[in-house]
Amino acid sequence: MTIDEQRGWRVGHQGRDQMYYEELHQGAWKRIEIDGEMLMGRAHHVIYFATPERWLEYPPWARDRRAEITARITSEFREPDYEYHGLAATASAAPSAAASNVSPAGASARKGGASAAGNRALLVAVLALLVLAGAMGWLVTSGVARGETYLPLKQATLRRSVSRAQEPVTFWMSIGVYAAMGAGALALGVLGGRAGRRP
Repeated sequence: MTIDEQRGWRVGHQGRDQMYYEELHQGAWKRIEIDGEMLMGRAHHVIYFATPERWLEYPPWARDRRAEITARITSEFREPDYEYHGLAATASAAPSAAASNVSPAGASARKGGASAAGNRALLVAVLALLVLAGAMGWLVTSGVARGETYLPLKQATLRRSVSRAQEPVTFWMSIGVYAAMGAGALALGVLGGRAGRRP
């Protein structure tokens, strides 16, 4: 028996943004979906908890247990890797303009805006990686064609030209470093592009 089955509940991710909470009831896992969003900063996800009013739309087994379920979720998805929105309100709080929870429409607008900003940042990162991959590819092909390349060192004063005829080991080592950097940047760029297209 797994630890999830022993305690009777579990949490997890579904896709890039969505999360879920599940409980074991009579041998079957029952699930509620939790809105979330992937971030680019220190916290890699934000969790949007439903307001007490929206929580009442959940299935009967979860309906009156908002505080318990959110506490379980935050015990697994912990700060600072996760941020939470909508935890300040309690089930007994009356809806008011002063409540810290935003309305579903406001949450959707903020979520949509943050998602667009995240997608723009991801696009810039992907483009930078692809440019780096192209530059490394050019260094490799031009170096092999000319039989000469540059020693890949951080310090500009130590960087010098390396000839294949005079220093074959150093030349091929330099070409290998550039090729590995280019392949890594290309792979990360492709993965980032796929993540950005995922719904």
